[in-house]
Amino acid sequence: MKKTVWIIRHGETELNALNIVQGQGINAPLNNTGHDQALQFWQYYHEIPFDLVLYSNLLRSQQTVNSFLTKGVQAAQLDDLKEINWGVNEGQASSPIVMQRFQDVQNAWQNGDFDARIEGGESANEMALRARNCINYLKEIKRNQILVCSHGRTIRALVCLMHYESLEKMEEYHHANLGLYKFELEHNKWHCILKNDTKHLLKSLQMN
Repeated sequence: MKKTVWIIRHGETELNALNIVQGQGINAPLNNTGHDQALQFWQYYHEIPFDLVLYSNLLRSQQTVNSFLTKGVQAAQLDDLKEINWGVNEGQASSPIVMQRFQDVQNAWQNGDFDARIEGGESANEMALRARNCINYLKEIKRNQILVCSHGRTIRALVCLMHYESLEKMEEYHHANLGLYKFELEHNKWHCILKNDTKHLLKSLQMN
């Protein structure tokens, strides 16, 4: 029997709306838009017979799948799903200095330097180790319909690895709040069915 994994990014937080960097060190809750996005996802997909829901140790991830949790779907916190540590950028508003740090580290990763990091933060290699742990867990656990709620950069790593691609490709994979990636595992090989799909969201929420 095929295994299906549904990977979503958490709903919007107020810091998302204000373009303030979060990362794993900032534990912001969903804002009203984020709660609406989470509800839209639940209303669209609640009839899928999920037999496991996985979320990170960050509040915005758990709140996004809370409707599934309250309906009694088996769930577990998986700390390896947490967002990357953005170091000195965390908690900072977008500014030329902050954006230059992002640009420098992203350029390094695109050129294959996966040990590069923002000061005080996590490298792509360190994040990818967590992502590989998650993928191994998804392969091994005896469940067939798994919903995963994670974070933007971690999802980029997960999707690269599940496409059997180098982390150099991370910037090619976008991740709207509540954007959905859907993978099927057949004969021990991942196949991508949906990429950053947002058809479950109202148009007004997709624009936010």
